Amino acid sequence: MRIQSNSIMSPYIASWLIWTFLFVTNILVSASEEKENEEGDGHHEIPPAHAVLFPAFTLTIGVIAFYIITRYARVLPFTAVLFLIGTLMGIGASTMDSENQLNESISLWTDIDSEVLLLIFLPGLIFKDAAGQSVHMFRIALGQMLLFAFPMVLAGTTLTACIAFYIFP
Repeated sequence: MRIQSNSIMSPYIASWLIWTFLFVTNILVSASEEKENEEGDGHHEIPPAHAVLFPAFTLTIGVIAFYIITRYARVLPFTAVLFLIGTLMGIGASTMDSENQLNESISLWTDIDSEVLLLIFLPGLIFKDAAGQSVHMFRIALGQMLLFAFPMVLAGTTLTACIAFYIFP
């Protein structure tokens, strides 16, 4: 029995996500080793394998939340529920002083550079949306995109720069 996917590109996206996950995990491990070398001996060592625990845990929580929302609470927006779950996890991780493996994994992920996350995950997300876009819908929306996207992004950038220039010393 063969499982059919919704898109031809889904195996490529899956392999890209796996390699991205491994790359980010490698960055986290090297960053934790550098941080450990800087702090010296008084700090306890976090095993590099714990960096994989937090993404796996959050993906599991996300799948469970999606299942519950689609079956029993269809009126709740999925992204808002994930935001609340993430907020509660962040508050719990920052207030708990226990040295369990999940807290160690979260501490590895909180020190990652935000630009690295953006540069790694954003191209895959854009590609996923572009590969699933209907050509007919793209042609219909092209005029609106050209009218609103480019000039309005430039206007927003200009206004932000003006406000930053005149307000900040």
